[in-house]
Amino acid sequence: MKNLFHIWNEVNNLGSYILGGNVADRRQVILSCDGDRFVVPVTPKTYKVQTEQNNRVVDIIDTGEAQLFGNPKLTRLSFACFFPQPEHEYPFVVGDSSAPTECVEKIIKWKESKRPVRVIITNSPVNLMMAIKSFAYREQDGSRDIYYELSFVEWRALNVPSANNDKQVDEKTGLKQRPTERMASKAANAIKKSRDILEASKRAYGKVQYWRSIANANSLKNLALKNLRDVVVQERQRTGV
Repeated sequence: MKNLFHIWNEVNNLGSYILGGNVADRRQVILSCDGDRFVVPVTPKTYKVQTEQNNRVVDIIDTGEAQLFGNPKLTRLSFACFFPQPEHEYPFVVGDSSAPTECVEKIIKWKESKRPVRVIITNSPVNLMMAIKSFAYREQDGSRDIYYELSFVEWRALNVPSANNDKQVDEKTGLKQRPTERMASKAANAIKKSRDILEASKRAYGKVQYWRSIANANSLKNLALKNLRDVVVQERQRTGV
């Protein structure tokens, strides 16, 4: 067993040197999610980044095939290594010294939280917000070390600007809040300028069918009753009854 550890140590030292540093300055894989930080205990010897472009090839009459450039697809990242038992005191550990089961629980928790994870591989181009796509783990040699494969897909915020929604982005959902205040103000202004609730619905929403929403939201039951005959006529016209 000692020979096996010695061989692994030598291999890892060589891999760490190739990936950017000597034994005293090894590369690290740093993960963080919602303020919680985790440095992978053993730096993987290799990692894979996959980038693609959503290009298309089309056939043009009298010309032949032509390449149409598309937008870039989401970046993929994957690597595999193991979480060591702290009691083994491996000399190549460069990150957190948590028990393997704790490492597994943390990754699963982050994956199921549906929150993006910042992935940084030091001395490399990798510094991305990503989502955990898959996480597989196993024990294989009786050492109680846990071997794993981890893959990520790039995460991009979808906060599309809206001319009708000046609300701030919600930190929990990553989406803009509904513009309820503006819509309520629009309905109130429409009521002031209208002769009845049907006209107010038309002014506020473009259709008279929304008179119920205006009545309920603005406590206009009496106004609705005053125009009951017009409301009935409009409803019959809409439903064909």
